[in-house]
Amino acid sequence: MAERLASLLPAPLPDNVLEIGCGTGLFTRHLLTQPVKQLILNDIASGMLEILSNSLILPQNVTITPGNAERLHFENMDLICANAVFQWFRDPQETLIKLNRALTTNGSLIFSTFGPKTLIEFRQTADLVSPIGLHKKDEWEAMIHESGFAIKFWDVEIRKIFFSSSMTLLKNLQQIGAAPIRMMKTGGLRKLMRDYDSRFSTTQGVYATWELYYFSLVRDN
Repeated sequence: MAERLASLLPAPLPDNVLEIGCGTGLFTRHLLTQPVKQLILNDIASGMLEILSNSLILPQNVTITPGNAERLHFENMDLICANAVFQWFRDPQETLIKLNRALTTNGSLIFSTFGPKTLIEFRQTADLVSPIGLHKKDEWEAMIHESGFAIKFWDVEIRKIFFSSSMTLLKNLQQIGAAPIRMMKTGGLRKLMRDYDSRFSTTQGVYATWELYYFSLVRDN
């Protein structure tokens, strides 16, 4: 996902770049391959930023800014990037408006996020509502245009990811906070795993669908 989003980066990069939700630096690595005047790295989790700082060599023009991007104030950015972050925002449209204001006149925003088909097998089997916002493409289009952006490019990608078992899948989802399985009783969890294994097992293991959206936006002046 990070590599696909990185293919939307301009070359060369503009002077002032912001990455929100940088995590451990999966996408940041691509930003560090090109020189910029200023690179701001943001994430809400201080633990993620610590891992990033210890695993990447950061030049002096890099500033780490911890905190919730929905509440922080940025300005005079030429490019803002967000890889697999927007689905976590409480109000993605309001965040788009804030990021639009943070950009220079010809500034741009590129981001990736998950579509409503993501983990459809898990949500159907467990009869659970996704704890994160999974909007359709037309919903994203409306939010984008109402936030003062024009779409330069967009794409959707459907991936099937295989796991050795439903338990492995559930542990993976729990680690990324995408499955509220703590709310389920032990008996319900066991039934969920049996049902998932019976419905979605293949010779490669059990699978889960991920729908990935990619957007490249520019301020609509």
